[in-house]
Amino acid sequence: MKPFQKVRLLTDKYIDEGIKIGDIGVILEDYDGENFEVEFSDNNGITIALFAIPGKELELVDDK
Repeated sequence: MKPFQKVRLLTDKYIDEGIKIGDIGVILEDYDGENFEVEFSDNNGITIALFAIPGKELELVDDK
């Protein structure tokens, strides 16, 4: 995973932060190959959540 790739959240443990399993975010920073700063936005581009998430809780979204 690398910056600007789309990812899907694989857990509901961040529901209190406003995001749930299946939500799509964008990687903004790769901290160490295992943890990533991810931004989740609504359909208008307004940020819902922005924080570091372990890569094991994310999967890449295929834009094909």
